[in-house]
Amino acid sequence: MPNQQNTEPRRFKAGDELRGRLLEAASRLFGAQGYEQVSIRNIAQEAGCSQMAMYRHFPDKQALLRHLCHELYRQFTLELHERFDNLPDPRSRLRMALRHFVLRSAEYPHHYRLTFLESAADDQARQMRDACSAPAIQYFRQNLGQCLPEGSPAALRDERLHQILAVLHGITVMLIMNPQSYGLTLEAALQRLDAAFFILIGAPDAGGEGNRSVRNWPAEPENCHLPERPANG
Repeated sequence: MPNQQNTEPRRFKAGDELRGRLLEAASRLFGAQGYEQVSIRNIAQEAGCSQMAMYRHFPDKQALLRHLCHELYRQFTLELHERFDNLPDPRSRLRMALRHFVLRSAEYPHHYRLTFLESAADDQARQMRDACSAPAIQYFRQNLGQCLPEGSPAALRDERLHQILAVLHGITVMLIMNPQSYGLTLEAALQRLDAAFFILIGAPDAGGEGNRSVRNWPAEPENCHLPERPANG
């Protein structure tokens, strides 16, 4: 009889590995074809498992979508800390985090649609989506609070945060859904985001440069060309 202490860890490890493969497969297929065009069977085949094995981890496509959104948010928040925590002031951290959101959304437009434009199926899905987004929102809120004058009320911080998120999602949706109608390239979208940021928060004032043009801010060290994507992207 096999030693249960030896077989159980291997079983859990194999289960975690398959779960990861399923999430990666779903991410690739959703990104290339869109959520509606991908079936459970497609995902299982891409992950190299049976549909029955997939159902042991995710009972339906909505459950898989919820967990994928959670993973995408987790990765995004991790990137914010890794890339921008070492920047010297909260304005720079917040600005670069917002720009990074637009860049990632443009790179993975289907993922943006799934996370933000698909209606939550029920209250449980809505609550899970809110919980997934909380760490990234907290990163924005914390740095925003440090940008405002000392002693500013929390209500002002929350109002500014709502305004920033409205601008952020408005620009992202225009860029992803119909950039030609709005005359948007990725670079133009980032410039408009900076302009709105300047209005709501103000440019850095270190060294007496508080009134300098937003266009003279240092650019993010990433390629700012809209990535190629399939026609249905």
